[in-house]
Amino acid sequence: MQFYGDYHIHTLYSDGRATVREMIEAAHLKGLSLVGLADHGPRNIGTGIKNSQVYLEIKEEVKIINKEYIDLDIKVGAEANIIGLQGELDVSEDVIKKLDYLLVGLHPYVLPQNFNSAWKYVLGNQLGKLNKGQREKVKNINTKTLIESINKHKVLAITHPGLKMSVDYKELALACVKTNTALEINTGHKWPSLKDVLTIASTGVNFIVNSDAHFPETVGELDYGAYVLKKANVPPERILNAVKD
Repeated sequence: MQFYGDYHIHTLYSDGRATVREMIEAAHLKGLSLVGLADHGPRNIGTGIKNSQVYLEIKEEVKIINKEYIDLDIKVGAEANIIGLQGELDVSEDVIKKLDYLLVGLHPYVLPQNFNSAWKYVLGNQLGKLNKGQREKVKNINTKTLIESINKHKVLAITHPGLKMSVDYKELALACVKTNTALEINTGHKWPSLKDVLTIASTGVNFIVNSDAHFPETVGELDYGAYVLKKANVPPERILNAVKD
């Protein structure tokens, strides 16, 4: 199985370790025909961009670089954070409309929208590590916030679902089928596991395979995705960035 593009790349604008140009050049050298820059939203503590407007600055930078890569489609998206119990995001709707695509992910350390979200969602996920009852409760909250988010926004894919913040895979996947949202196979974290992919695949949901690269060396490294999706018998037609025959 081959992939034509990698939609989940981070740069120095968030917690990546290379410039926009360096990450694009890495995609070019890997032979990709598409690369998507998707830096963390601004409320990801210690790793997010300065504010939503930075995405538009990245788009302007890409406009200049784009002229040098006629065989590479360079897109600018965002990996937005959920910051509220109703699926609210940390990227403004105005900016989202100007991006090429939107990724949404759960991250444990974000600045929440309000106290209720801080207590039940952000702090709840930390307490869930200590208490089984709380763990199940917060799993339901995580799942609900993601579903609320994809119902409100046109989301290309949910990034690394269940990583460090547990979700009900089947419920989430079924909601993704209804909204035409893909679930990401994240090769940087080798996540989800093959066991979970088998569960998710049975729903008929679509997938996308991304590297979540923070270094030029890992751009386009997508072998783990090919492995688990082949094991799960998922056809290329259900993989957004797979090369179709």
